[in-house]
Amino acid sequence: MRRVSDFLYRMNVEGSQEVQESLLDFIEKNHEKLLPNEIVKDIRNFCARKPMAVLEKVASFLEKNPSKEELKKFRMSIKASFNRTVEYAASFFKSKKILTLSNSKTLFQVFLKAKPLFVFVLESRPGGEGKVLVQSLQKEGIRAEVIDDLLAYKILKKVDLCAVGADYVDESGNVLNKIGSSVLAVLCRELKKPFLVIADPYKFGSRALEDTDVFEVVPSYLITAIITDPEGGTTC
Repeated sequence: MRRVSDFLYRMNVEGSQEVQESLLDFIEKNHEKLLPNEIVKDIRNFCARKPMAVLEKVASFLEKNPSKEELKKFRMSIKASFNRTVEYAASFFKSKKILTLSNSKTLFQVFLKAKPLFVFVLESRPGGEGKVLVQSLQKEGIRAEVIDDLLAYKILKKVDLCAVGADYVDESGNVLNKIGSSVLAVLCRELKKPFLVIADPYKFGSRALEDTDVFEVVPSYLITAIITDPEGGTTC
């Protein structure tokens, strides 16, 4: 049986929502064979290098050594909060032209619900994840286009707002997200465009954030608003 650490590092390039869902799938399927203490240790070691508030909350929950039924209820709580966040966030993007970057399941679901006029997505090198989001949106009939990262300022003049996801939101409202997010936030302030972050409550944590190789901290003073579950709270 693989350890959770092996599973997590294989998922290293994925967004936090995808990592969380896949990890919980893995844990649920192998619930009887995994040691809770080892799972928690592996998750915390992974988060020390790549902070993900959603995984920190999974680790805190698993410390209680939950039953398989309790694990299912926990997953239902996460899904319900995510869906409420998407539903609420979608109201901000109807009939709008939007600039974003990289790939995010949260943003994809919000745009799918909102049906915006157009979505411009920065390619987000070196990974080029923006292409994945554009392809996903186009398959659903949403007008979207991949944009070279260097064209951010030019495109931002044409849109109504900028929206990004988040891997982590700290207690001061600073946000950890893909490199390039801070540049967009600065450009939005210069051009007086809203810079909105979409993050369900499971993305919020108390860790002190630092830049990493492919993620950077967007300071709270550059963020217009963080859109989250209007009911608030988590089970942890």
